[in-house]
Amino acid sequence: MYRRDYILRMIEQLGAVMAALRRRLLGGSPPEDVRDQLESVASEAGFNLELLRGCDLPTLHLLVSPTGEVEPSRCWLMAEILYLDGLEATLSGDPHARDSLLKARALFEMIRPMGGMLVGLPEASQRIAEIDEKLDASPDSAA
Repeated sequence: MYRRDYILRMIEQLGAVMAALRRRLLGGSPPEDVRDQLESVASEAGFNLELLRGCDLPTLHLLVSPTGEVEPSRCWLMAEILYLDGLEATLSGDPHARDSLLKARALFEMIRPMGGMLVGLPEASQRIAEIDEKLDASPDSAA
């Protein structure tokens, strides 16, 4: 019981940090200022951002469902990290932006049926809509 409460508090804290990073990116902060913090948050969540960028979708699926069932909090954290990575890359003109956004979208799709499981964190369907908007606006959206 205590361990579960601790984990939920940690997720909520990481969620608050990621929300602040998102606000900074959307508010016009230079993406380079956010990049190091994003890598740090990913590390705190137990993820290596470079590894997440290099994984294909089936591998990401295995990472969020080690027991066979998707762990919603782990999936949400990974999806949010990849979403922010894609957002930062979009603003930086980095070519991996689309790939990170597509991975984030796929992960959010895995948890969308579960609804809002953590207070204060955005619904998966809300993030999917934001990602779709970014993908539709990207220059290579026809690709």
